[in-house]
Amino acid sequence: MCRWLGYFGSPIRLEELVFNTEHSLVEQSRNARLTTHLTNADGFGLGWYGTADGPGRYRSVSPAWSNRNLQELCAHIRSPLFIAHVRATTGTPVQETNCHPFRHGRWLFVHNGFIADYPRLHRDLVLAVDPGLFTNIEGTTDSELLFHLALTFGLGSWPLPALERMAGFVEETGERHGGEWP
Repeated sequence: MCRWLGYFGSPIRLEELVFNTEHSLVEQSRNARLTTHLTNADGFGLGWYGTADGPGRYRSVSPAWSNRNLQELCAHIRSPLFIAHVRATTGTPVQETNCHPFRHGRWLFVHNGFIADYPRLHRDLVLAVDPGLFTNIEGTTDSELLFHLALTFGLGSWPLPALERMAGFVEETGERHGGEWP
């Protein structure tokens, strides 16, 4: 399973939580416990809000613990709001476009989990994405598709109801295809 962290508070250097604590995200990705994946080595991503319009983002397919650029960025970026994600693939390719966070406008999105029978549900789910958002889908993960469905269902105006509608739509689609817990 993937691992992620989110921070909202007084501005801090990202390295404080990504690298420097006993149970930092990087340490957890290197020595996962209570999971079937011993490491999270299928890429990582970092998204932060700073002084520019919209969020910054850095993603890579290398393991987080061996990426010197990630260490350098985290040592220099101070932010009051950031998310970081280490990936354990559930079957889609290890490629940068499949690394979280996903970004659209002012929104960043990470996800931990998977859609059961994703290949079987994929077509119905992708056809529900607003045509104006469709060309923004770059990768092949269920997580990025979930993000675009949430955007389609109103994430920009009503975040919680949009996420609920997205989850409900995925559940309904899975049930139509004979799945009990999509």
